[in-house]
Amino acid sequence: MTRGFRQLVTASLAMILFGGILSPSVIHAEAATAVSTATTPAAKQTYTINSVELPYTKLIANQQVTKDYWFQKDMTVDPTGGPNALTVGQLVDTTYMGSFVKYNNNDDMAASLPYIYQGLYADPTIAKDTTVGEFLYIQNTEDFSSATDYVESSRLSTFITTWWLKNLAQYQINQSNYAQMQSDYHSFLRDYLITTGADASVMNQYDSMFAAQENFEDQYIQNMLYTQLFPGLIQANYLGQYTNEQLAQLNPEISAAETERALNQPMADFLLPQGDGTYQISGLLMAIEFKIFSFDDALLPPTTTPDPTPDPQPTPDPDPVTSQPVTVRYVDTAGKAIAPAKTLTGDLGAGYQSTALKIANYTLKTTPTNATGKFTSQAQTVTYVYQAILTSGAGAAVVAPKGTVVYATKKIGLYRSATFTKKARKQWYAKKSRQNRPMFVVTGYAKSKNGVKRYRVKDVNHHSKTAGKTGYITANSRYTTRVYYAKKQPKITVINKAGVNAYSKKTLTGKRHHYRQGQILKVKKIVAHNLTTRFVLTNGTYVTANKKLVQTVK
Repeated sequence: MTRGFRQLVTASLAMILFGGILSPSVIHAEAATAVSTATTPAAKQTYTINSVELPYTKLIANQQVTKDYWFQKDMTVDPTGGPNALTVGQLVDTTYMGSFVKYNNNDDMAASLPYIYQGLYADPTIAKDTTVGEFLYIQNTEDFSSATDYVESSRLSTFITTWWLKNLAQYQINQSNYAQMQSDYHSFLRDYLITTGADASVMNQYDSMFAAQENFEDQYIQNMLYTQLFPGLIQANYLGQYTNEQLAQLNPEISAAETERALNQPMADFLLPQGDGTYQISGLLMAIEFKIFSFDDALLPPTTTPDPTPDPQPTPDPDPVTSQPVTVRYVDTAGKAIAPAKTLTGDLGAGYQSTALKIANYTLKTTPTNATGKFTSQAQTVTYVYQAILTSGAGAAVVAPKGTVVYATKKIGLYRSATFTKKARKQWYAKKSRQNRPMFVVTGYAKSKNGVKRYRVKDVNHHSKTAGKTGYITANSRYTTRVYYAKKQPKITVINKAGVNAYSKKTLTGKRHHYRQGQILKVKKIVAHNLTTRFVLTNGTYVTANKKLVQTVK
């Protein structure tokens, strides 16, 4: 593996740890803003805060919830306020907090608790129906286009973090191998990374790492994964007390869904009333980015172990070979459920067969390898992945799924919200020639107040001043269309000045020919590759189906 590739992979994995996929964990007092302008005065209530619960990770296993607290009070020194809470007086007492931080090994997050409290939760005045996502979005308006965008980013962050923890743990204890991880990357993680707005260079780095086993198993990469990424994620999420066997049972999809659900709950649900009329802030709020993890049938140790209670009669041993159900899930490429899950049951050893569903506005993308199988003593999950289909315009033309690239064929605007107004407009994009049309990655969808469909996008016009901007553009096919052809064309002509190459593989590797600008090529068929397409020529080689490089011949 080349040094350059190693540096690229190092940079992209560093992005996971430090570049925004993990939500901000510390909000400094000087950067925080009040939230009293979010609603009208009549709709708001002031909550007098008397104490804060210590931050914790919410763990879900076998439908049981465990609070795994990050820090502990030294109860021999301070028995007040409960073992898992600090009073407001203690938070603002620098001498006490100095002792508390020292007792918790000088953890940076422990030292930040006073700033988080003072910056966000010092007697907040909020509307009862304000959600956690809306509340936290107000503190991050420069980084996110809306509260919905903030929630979506947090959901994706949880999935990506949990995916790495699960897969690296499985790989380390030989519960998985490179082929399985490679398949899981292309089936799930890749779509999530694209949806976060990762640019082409970052995606190329990931694709290269998962393109060949020798790349992934290179000693430098393995050392980086298991001395930087894996320990860093465990430390950042306070999961150091769990074994690899337990981490291997993490469920990225359910964890992401739980994060989204929590952020859409009212803030009032996390302000706990006390007997004297004051409130205690939930430790989940104090964790800021909502560290929520779901385990598949993992029996995790509780925070405290209760004393055993004598059983007057002996309890029979459980049957170790009881058949467990198979859960069939239907999700989109971002892992979000789009149809109710089904539960299949049967005798141990008997065969099961799941089926795909026809779901409006979606097309089946991935049929799981375990769509059929046998009932075992372990619960199983079968996941069908669907690609969203969006329609727009009078002809109800099918337009770009999430993660694909579109360009503007006419003058369009980029807006802060799905309802287009002059005030909400961030940027104009002028109409340009085919090869210079502005491009965007589709990261989601929305509708205006009048129900008009929009794309949520990221500007990917590299070397442009607008590169990296996010917002909403029209989904009308008269103004925006996919950069890659979606249907077979009988003939194409090369329009790129530098020409195009033909390859032996659809990954565009194994160069076979070079075609000059103006040459006409006969097409046999079109094939998909990840979220792009390739033309297969009559000579069996593959060329790009990028409309900026080739054009159909009429």
